[in-house]
Amino acid sequence: MAPPLVTLLSAEPEIQYVALRNINLIVQRRPTILAHEIKVFFCKYNDPIYVKMEKLEIMIKLASERNIDQVLLEFKEYATEVDVDFVRKAVRAIGRCAIKLERAAERCISVLLELIKIKVNYVVQEAIIVIKDIFRRYPNTYESIIATLCESLDTLDEPEAKASMIWIIGEYAERIDNADELLESFLESFPEEPALVQLQLLTATVKLFLKKPTEGPQQMIQVVLNNATMETDNPDLRDLVFSFPFSRLRQLAMAAW
Repeated sequence: MAPPLVTLLSAEPEIQYVALRNINLIVQRRPTILAHEIKVFFCKYNDPIYVKMEKLEIMIKLASERNIDQVLLEFKEYATEVDVDFVRKAVRAIGRCAIKLERAAERCISVLLELIKIKVNYVVQEAIIVIKDIFRRYPNTYESIIATLCESLDTLDEPEAKASMIWIIGEYAERIDNADELLESFLESFPEEPALVQLQLLTATVKLFLKKPTEGPQQMIQVVLNNATMETDNPDLRDLVFSFPFSRLRQLAMAAW
């Protein structure tokens, strides 16, 4: 099957797209059919965006420990292109490869850190989102890079990126010396933040309070719980605060304070 499928990829873009959609289905079940043909799916500069997106999906499925270095070089190049949606997809593809291939995860993270150093705002934010997923997949493994991530804290303006960074700070609060200061910078705009960020702030502050029950986190937990009940109209957030565990935490914080 491989030769005729590969031949279709030299046709006009519309036929390529149909071929790629079908190849995508085939490699989900039989990835070995095209395991040695991954270069065929490398994106060309003049490929339409819909063709590029399909090729990315197939490259992720065909990525293996044998070809991951080639694949990462391609993804890194794609992440510097001008199409923002394609760049975001390429950065996410690096993260998906890290989650898929444990032995290649460190190399994937190195590429993500290199992209963060370019300091393109949407690239940085997308990289933080995928690094959060990598941390969840490999807990207590790559936390040495957290300091680098914290350097980009002030540039975050997208809800998902903010929520991801807040999750990282809360999850590793005991290993971040100024975790309370970092979370406090988000608390200043708590009422204006989207629900996704507010929920993550609530849980991250609770984690900080439980891991570091000192004066700073005690004050913060009170501020967050008050904001969540009095400064927001989000019913899910309010219900969560009034649930038993959070009500108990409020009592503990008040008693300690």
